[in-house]
Amino acid sequence: MDMPAAGNATDMPPPAGAYRPHRQRHHGRFNTLGFLTLLGREVKRLRKLAMLFLVAPCLSAALYFTVFEFGLGDRRGTPEGDAILAFLVPGLVALSLLTQSVQIPSFSILYAKLEGAILDQLMAPVGAAEMLAAYVLSAMAAGVASGATVWIGFLIFWQAPMADPALVLLFVVLGSSMMATFGVLTGLISMKWDHLSAAMTFVFTPLIFLSGLFAPVTSMPAVLRAIVQANPIYYAIEGVRIGFLGQGQDQAALAALVLVGVNGALLAIAATLLHHGYRLRN
Repeated sequence: MDMPAAGNATDMPPPAGAYRPHRQRHHGRFNTLGFLTLLGREVKRLRKLAMLFLVAPCLSAALYFTVFEFGLGDRRGTPEGDAILAFLVPGLVALSLLTQSVQIPSFSILYAKLEGAILDQLMAPVGAAEMLAAYVLSAMAAGVASGATVWIGFLIFWQAPMADPALVLLFVVLGSSMMATFGVLTGLISMKWDHLSAAMTFVFTPLIFLSGLFAPVTSMPAVLRAIVQANPIYYAIEGVRIGFLGQGQDQAALAALVLVGVNGALLAIAATLLHHGYRLRN
């Protein structure tokens, strides 16, 4: 048998993934390529979950609206009844926006941990900043798409114009980023599906429903009003509602300041936990 020439072995290309000492890669403090790759993966996953975060929230919002409309009784079709429904619509849009923003990243992170895919991600040259940005932006995209779908659905059978679209956009961004970061933290803390389910059931659901979603805070007892106003989700929903209805511009400034502060604190905590690999490396 003829043996291959010794010189031919060096001409063969190295296998995929082999170490190449001559190739130098400089990513800088922020690996843009790694961030875009991770973001692209999350967006592709969202396309497969479109029925979950687009169609399901529309059905839920339609059911809520129908129950409230028939619950008005004799006031249905009157100016007073229409005012109640007009107050309700922005809240349902914000409900869909915030709920999907928190669920998407928590599910993605926990799934990657349980399946072991997070180890491949940790070995890649992708740091905490790139991971946090990719998870938060993809969750915001899902939340915004969900809220927009619910709003468009309302436009078919109910007049829901925006008095101040720029203000609505501001609170959509602030609210969805806050809940997306909440979702990242929930995914990091959770070690199994029971933990994630408990967080959604006993933390986020009460926070969302104790946020002035279905009733104005001015009509609540003093103790309940204080609890609602201590909830940061209240300011996200209230800001969206102000943008839709065009009332309470002074409150909008306070709501924006609260959300900016909460966003900054949550992002700092999430970045620190991701940097230290909290519950990711075990």
